[in-house]
Amino acid sequence: MFAFISRPLNLIAFAVSAIFLPHSLVYAQNQAIAVQTSNTNTTNASKDLLTEIAQNNQLMLNLEEMCDGIGPRLTGSKKLRQAQQWAMEKLKIYGAVNVHEEPYEFGKAWTRGVARVSLLNANGMALDVQQQAWSESSPHKMFAEVVVMNVKTLEEFKQISPRLRGKIVLALSTPKATPEQEKNFKQYSDELNKAILEANFAAIFFVSGREGNLQDMHGGPSTRYKKNAAIITKEHANLLQRLIARGITPKLEFEFGGRLSKDAVQAYNVIADFPGTELADEMVVLGAHQDSWDLGTGATDNGVGTVVTMEVLRAMHALKLKPKRTLRVVLFSGEEQGLLGSKAYLKAHVAEQAKIQAMLTQDAGGGRITGFLDMKVDEWFTALNDAKEQTKELSSLDITYAAGGGSDHQAFFEQGIPAFAPIQDALDYRSHTWHSQVDTVDHVAKDNLIQNAQVMAAMTWAMLNGKKLPHQSVQK
Repeated sequence: MFAFISRPLNLIAFAVSAIFLPHSLVYAQNQAIAVQTSNTNTTNASKDLLTEIAQNNQLMLNLEEMCDGIGPRLTGSKKLRQAQQWAMEKLKIYGAVNVHEEPYEFGKAWTRGVARVSLLNANGMALDVQQQAWSESSPHKMFAEVVVMNVKTLEEFKQISPRLRGKIVLALSTPKATPEQEKNFKQYSDELNKAILEANFAAIFFVSGREGNLQDMHGGPSTRYKKNAAIITKEHANLLQRLIARGITPKLEFEFGGRLSKDAVQAYNVIADFPGTELADEMVVLGAHQDSWDLGTGATDNGVGTVVTMEVLRAMHALKLKPKRTLRVVLFSGEEQGLLGSKAYLKAHVAEQAKIQAMLTQDAGGGRITGFLDMKVDEWFTALNDAKEQTKELSSLDITYAAGGGSDHQAFFEQGIPAFAPIQDALDYRSHTWHSQVDTVDHVAKDNLIQNAQVMAAMTWAMLNGKKLPHQSVQK
């Protein structure tokens, strides 16, 4: 995901190789021929990159293999591990070196189970409710009445908590820290967690942010609402509210089967390099999060960014380009649980941070790229404006004086590293596909995907060979 802010397995590897071996062999043979005939010192590398990606890209093939062939990629899951093995094999074929995984401590993994909710009175229909990820569930069916919660502060929550005990809480809003409470957030958080425990409700249902009976998903190892937490579609939440407004208390039967792993697990980031020349110890990090939510197959969030990142490296190798700086591709995990993979990467590579020229990531769906945010740094604005000249035959990009976060570039930016994410046409990303069950390949247009890869390749090439960008102070 990406948002504007005001500031600031050996068996698995064998199976994947067996599945995709024919494609890989043909591709490798074709690229060997292409490398032999390419101009290694072209003065118009960006234009060559645009042509190479337009004519020989592997974008839709890779997106379908990963999303249709492997499926959703929840961090800590076997599916993500399979996808990471797949990506490493591809990156090796594409000419990457130093291809490896780096582990970090993640916490307990989570596996989705059944989610059944029925209205026992009124029209007696089944309700569309999905268990929130990383919440525990009761071992048997439960019955409870619904009560609406619409609070803004911890104090309001404490006042109504006696009415919540043993109920299913339809949460229209939840407590948020006041500016004063933000000053000692740990104390506030501990107090809120204690209040939630004491409220002892049977379940809590959050309302989906999508329209049209579409679902939503969130959660992680540090999730605050830990038991029988779920998301209900907006339309079915409205049904429950209408019943209550007419004096009818909804009575529900529910059963959730999601479960946590017994022990904590490690998660992994995938690393791959395309070596530089005279400034090889400096690098541009081109990253994307490979993890996804599990209601759909994670095509727009963030299968698109993953295959675009891989394609950029593929095209540079196919053209036998020799950048000044090293291109480092990083496929992060744990992004959806709070940028965990990118934070772990930065922690493991503290000594290299000063050598990072820039970090670029794409994570805003499958729309065309229309510009970049300069993160409100004048020198970065200038560099982006210079770099965008490499894409002028595609379209005119807008370099916007604004800061944006919510994806892996934010973790780099907070360390003072030049970090950029493109602005993209919204299409149906926020309204439909984002975190929902329809986040599938159907919502990705091939032409847009090619444009994404062309723009990211040209901008990355410019950063690989451009003037050194200044770092900023680390944000506290």
